[in-house]
Amino acid sequence: MKNRANKFFFLAGVTAFFIFSSCSFKSQASAVISSLDEADRCIAQNNPSDALKILNALQKKIISPMEAVGIYRRYNLLSEKKAGEKVILKNLKKHPKNLELNAIYTAILKEAGEYEKAFAQSEILRGTKYSSLYAEMYFRNLLLQDGERDLDFFLGAEFLPIYHGAWQTSHDNAWLRNEALAHLARGEFSVAAALAPETKKSGADAFFWATVLYDGQKYEYAAESLLEAERLFARNENLFYEGIPDRTQVSAVEVASLLSDCYVRLGEDDMAESVRDGLVANLMLSEEEQDSSDMLARVYLNSALYFQERDNLQNTKKILDFVVGKWPDFSPALIAYGNFAYESARRVLDDPLTRALRAAGVVSADMKRFDELPRIPISDALARMHESLERTGDKNLHVAILDLEDRISTSEDERARISKIWRLLEQNTLAPNLYPPEIVQYALHIFLEFERYDEAKNIFVKYLHARFGFDETKPFERELLENIPKMDLWEIEYAAFFAASQNDSFLAKKLYERAVFGEKGTSGNSFDGFEIPPECDIQSATNLAMIYSSTGNKESALKLYGAAASRATDSYLKSEIMYRLGCTYNKLGQKNDARRSLEYALYLNPSNGNARLLLGELKS
Repeated sequence: MKNRANKFFFLAGVTAFFIFSSCSFKSQASAVISSLDEADRCIAQNNPSDALKILNALQKKIISPMEAVGIYRRYNLLSEKKAGEKVILKNLKKHPKNLELNAIYTAILKEAGEYEKAFAQSEILRGTKYSSLYAEMYFRNLLLQDGERDLDFFLGAEFLPIYHGAWQTSHDNAWLRNEALAHLARGEFSVAAALAPETKKSGADAFFWATVLYDGQKYEYAAESLLEAERLFARNENLFYEGIPDRTQVSAVEVASLLSDCYVRLGEDDMAESVRDGLVANLMLSEEEQDSSDMLARVYLNSALYFQERDNLQNTKKILDFVVGKWPDFSPALIAYGNFAYESARRVLDDPLTRALRAAGVVSADMKRFDELPRIPISDALARMHESLERTGDKNLHVAILDLEDRISTSEDERARISKIWRLLEQNTLAPNLYPPEIVQYALHIFLEFERYDEAKNIFVKYLHARFGFDETKPFERELLENIPKMDLWEIEYAAFFAASQNDSFLAKKLYERAVFGEKGTSGNSFDGFEIPPECDIQSATNLAMIYSSTGNKESALKLYGAAASRATDSYLKSEIMYRLGCTYNKLGQKNDARRSLEYALYLNPSNGNARLLLGELKS
């Protein structure tokens, strides 16, 4: 009985202690709050001396970190930073793991320029709601230790969790932009696009995410982000908008240019032209800004190409004349100008009836319309291109000049043209077997045009060895696969072509998949919402579909042929794709679909003999 009583007494005592202790805490906390309120009244009444007396008395009675923070803030208001710092340090000794106290003391050390100490203090904040402060001190400490570093260093994979953690706690999109840039540097475009936040902080922020979404092939979302950027930028009167903290400027031309490109990718050509037209109509740029804006030149050029596709040759020539006059070294416009000149020269109306009418001095309505078609003399186009080439040395322009001269030449035979290509390669040698990519592409085009397959392949293989430093002791195919991420699209497409020509379906498939599907490297099993990227040659997609069909993956072949057909604008190419689509349907036993595809192929090109032959077999 006595033991039970002692036990009961002990428990009761403990309970009483906690009751008493709890009341004591509440009473003391209430007193601290009242004193802080009184200090606030003194500060508001401009009576700092009384406020300091209250705070000095309070800091001797501190019982919780939050109250310490409250006193620290009021000391700061009174410019008594040293006193405030003492309060934080005193409480850190009692509560070394308290996040608020650690965050405040880290900030104090940072403000004092003691970055090494601040970084050491901030370690406890990693992965907490104060991760952004830890991240800042982490990077400051890196710079302090090793001096200046280039941007690539900060795009390393090891920084990804730091950027993301800092954004999660601070909701500052600057950290998220850093994370996206790190993914983009690794070629992870879709991952970067998935980071785009719902809320954009500024017009420049919205524009940044639009570029990321565009690179991630999320064109609809990119367009939405650009429209949001326009709304946010509309608050500024200046066409050149204030950028994000890295002093980047975003211009109205950049926004409109990217928005029109988005609409082009979405197949909304009329909306794209509407954006370009609206920009040009409302443009308020100075003469100096217009002269220096290649992006504006591209906007005009895209409008010219828009009208050219719709056979509006008057507007096409008018815009091209303006662009090459305003931007005489903008090579894409000069190349388009040369192509227009070549097409002008090809347009002839020289049948016997027309010759007879002209001899009789009669001009029919058709003859009048033909005579009024806008033309550009080839001599004028070549003169402008040569003058620009002398000023800039632009390799793309050099190749365009050679191509235009080849097209109008009637005297050079195969041997002369091949000799010219070898001289071109020799004159542009950068290192043994290494040349500017534009020159290599043109040389391969000419060699293959004359069916000099072995010479073309030899040049290309040696070029790849020189450009990427292939290990001569390892199989070429292995080195090729390992270097795919470093290769440009045209290099991948040529490598795939040569692999397919040697019946190496495995290598050709790997290469074509990279060309068609990009860094995702899909095997072609998923085509939900898939579109062939505009920069990818449709022939590459068609060749990949053929490989799928020949290796038993006919469903993927059907989907890829369909995507290629929807992208194709040339009726002959589209007819060939529809023929191959019909062949695949036929192999799957889907006779009705095969017949429809073949009939459409013949509608597009009545001289497609293969389509006619297979259709006849199906109908017999």
